[in-house]
Amino acid sequence: MKVDPIVQKAFELAQAARLNATAQFSAVKVGAAIKIKGSDKIYAGCNVEHCVMGISLCAERNAIGTAVTNEGNLEIEFVVVCSHTEPALYPCGVCMQAMSDYCTPELDIYVASRDKIIAKTKFKELFTHQYAELPKVLEE
Repeated sequence: MKVDPIVQKAFELAQAARLNATAQFSAVKVGAAIKIKGSDKIYAGCNVEHCVMGISLCAERNAIGTAVTNEGNLEIEFVVVCSHTEPALYPCGVCMQAMSDYCTPELDIYVASRDKIIAKTKFKELFTHQYAELPKVLEE
């Protein structure tokens, strides 16, 4: 798949981040990179596993947290997710929900093996019913 040079750069950052992942329980190492809209900045993250899996952090949420720490409120232009699995991994539902706070439905998501980008999809194709706000609670 032919990609823009900036997407290629993000892929390379995701590849490098994946190598730093701590995945002693699942053995699945994932790297992600997000490009900030209106900026040349790209932030990467990797998955960080803990023995209590519920407190582990996915690569995409790690990258978002790093970006927000450095930029404040932002909009994500695109995401690259890089894994060394077959098939290559797409973002999980928790990461999709987290991304929804920082993107439009048109967000491009690139999925990559450890060697190359293999697919491109839109956020709206993967996650159709995110919470945009807390739902109104009806009386019993």
